[in-house]
Amino acid sequence: MTTILRLPFFLKPIYETDLIRVGKKKDGGYLIPKKSLENTLILYSFGLAADWSFEEDFYHYTKSKIYCYDHTVNRNFFLKLFLCSPKTILKFFQYKIFFDEKDKFHIRKMICPTKSYSNSLREDSLADLDSIINDTTNNKNFFKIDIEGHEYRILDQIKKYSSSMNGLAIEFHDCDLHIDKIKNFIDNFELQLVHIHVNNWALVDSNNFPRVFELTFSTKDFNKKVTNLKKKFPTLLDVPNNPLYEDLSIEFSD
Repeated sequence: MTTILRLPFFLKPIYETDLIRVGKKKDGGYLIPKKSLENTLILYSFGLAADWSFEEDFYHYTKSKIYCYDHTVNRNFFLKLFLCSPKTILKFFQYKIFFDEKDKFHIRKMICPTKSYSNSLREDSLADLDSIINDTTNNKNFFKIDIEGHEYRILDQIKKYSSSMNGLAIEFHDCDLHIDKIKNFIDNFELQLVHIHVNNWALVDSNNFPRVFELTFSTKDFNKKVTNLKKKFPTLLDVPNNPLYEDLSIEFSD
């Protein structure tokens, strides 16, 4: 018997826009609005690790400025990769070529409210939207957020700066523990939910509720109401995060 994932109805997109896949065809790629690519001047990307295929594709389409924040990617990070497999030395050179410090920047800071502190951290080692966004007069910014659970700490700031965004792709983690926070965010966010995709690397609980999923939001100017109320997820554009296993169908209910 095929397993069907079960999600609350508020996670079913009731708005739609033309989407395009940006990034590789597995974990690391996202479906985002085509019009975002046509109207973005700056990509803010939170979360990098050893995969910047999304950022590479985004730059290929837009030639926009890219500011990527991830405090974990440093020389020790690449040294560990090299010790696991000498072939990964190529990743370091690819990284150096892409993040040229001209149009594409990697900032080694943790995304977290800047009023947080730790004895092991310098005062300037944290970044959040309050410290990043200076110009709120246009919506030429796109945000990609995959920070392994830290996204909940900046949701209020994302809502605060929604008028400066034309799109957002965000991965939510431990969704079974934070479903009320996710609902509050969707209900109070200025951008509209246009896509959902479940990350099939993550666990699914006994009620067939997935613990990790990706949501795409688009500014209202790009969207229309869904006309096909029977629209199925995953869509034909979706690709499994783990290519060894197919994506499971989603059923939405009240």
